[in-house]
Amino acid sequence: MSQETDQRRMKVRSNLEVPKQLPAAKECHDCKAFSAFQYWREQALTPSFNWEIDFSGLINIPAGKRAVIELVTATIEVPGTESARLRLYTSLGSAPSNLDLTMEKQSAAGAANAQFMATHSLRVYSDQLVAFNVNRDNAATAGSAFICISGYLADS
Repeated sequence: MSQETDQRRMKVRSNLEVPKQLPAAKECHDCKAFSAFQYWREQALTPSFNWEIDFSGLINIPAGKRAVIELVTATIEVPGTESARLRLYTSLGSAPSNLDLTMEKQSAAGAANAQFMATHSLRVYSDQLVAFNVNRDNAATAGSAFICISGYLADS
């Protein structure tokens, strides 16, 4: 580096003001944690094409608030030759939202049961409905589902 460059840096540094006192710490470092929720549901899937798994009764969403869902994990187990899909239903007032969540098959080929898993980091809002639909391609066999959600309540 040249001497001229060093002199310019020194001049800039000498003009920077260093605060004499650090700003006061905020009272709340992670305010979302105070209204956080996490719930899970396990459901035996009796023979049917569709199963609704409703979380609305678990999440108490007061007037003037919204649930903000930030994480969904799910495992669906069905007989090995079948497939399963997962859809999240929410609503804001009378406007519905239907979100298809991607699932990955985790079991070995030829296994007696197929496990489909999903982990989604997302941001979904609802002021009343929070439910899932497990859709299968066979209405004659049984299966199981495990779904976990986590998020927090925010002002509308």
